[in-house]
Amino acid sequence: MKNKVITFIITIASVVAITAFAGGTETTSEWLSYDDDTPTNSNSSFKFQGVRFSLPYDELKTQLLTVSFYYSGPGACPVTVHVTGFDHSTELITPMAYSAGNGWNNVDLSVEKLLVPHNFYVILEIYNCGSPVMDDDESYGRSFKGQFLQSLNSPLPHNLLIRSEIGPSIPIPVAREWDMNITEKVKTKIKGQKPEIDRSDYTETWTLFDDGSFQTDNELYGVWKQKRSKFAFSLDPEDLGELIADNFPFYVTSVLITNIKITGTEKKNGTIKGKYKVYASVHFWDDNWDSSIATVIIEKHFTGHRIDP
Repeated sequence: MKNKVITFIITIASVVAITAFAGGTETTSEWLSYDDDTPTNSNSSFKFQGVRFSLPYDELKTQLLTVSFYYSGPGACPVTVHVTGFDHSTELITPMAYSAGNGWNNVDLSVEKLLVPHNFYVILEIYNCGSPVMDDDESYGRSFKGQFLQSLNSPLPHNLLIRSEIGPSIPIPVAREWDMNITEKVKTKIKGQKPEIDRSDYTETWTLFDDGSFQTDNELYGVWKQKRSKFAFSLDPEDLGELIADNFPFYVTSVLITNIKITGTEKKNGTIKGKYKVYASVHFWDDNWDSSIATVIIEKHFTGHRIDP
């Protein structure tokens, strides 16, 4: 009996292996979604409505295969599908015109060979003919609306039923790694209270990739560029907002990053020096459950060195 069980397990494993690697090519894919699968709430008439997607932990890039969305309308409603970077305005592909039916719609992007970064947006541009639909889940923070792509930063009260099918993770070569020593000052100002200042020193590694993306130890993602000795980084403001919210002492309802600036220099010998400054407006409920707003200013000075391979 034991031998029969072992034979059965081996057979099943073989079938799975053949299915996943038929022809020697991995064919696995997965869907990213944040809704509860229940199209319940009609949406506003804002021209642009979309969802911010994040790849699974530590994945930097993959192919976007399919976009699926639930639409409410009379049928054959014109929409434009945008896929952007984390700034919800840099187009990663030429916007696609689509005729949306009432219910689920699937847009096949596999032939486009579209690669998306760790954080990206799928946004629907609508034209006064129906609208995307939200679920009834009270969890939110991934769905946004705006009158323009650049202003797509007003959170919706529920999740849009917009989903993304992605392929396997694509490895990206590392351009360089930096070991950083950071001195940080965080100033929090709440109206009617004395400002609080927290200081800390810590180290972390910044990994810069050949495609212009980068990643820090605490899972912040963004893009980098360098001209001669001078460099500049752009962080994903939503990633940073989540980090601020996680470390805030009250219940946070939203974080709006109003400014991010990270600049510095790298000398020929590999030494690094720079500054990092962030301004954020944090909306929260205080101990008395009164709605309030705090201004958070994060200033960092960093030094470090390039890690030689």
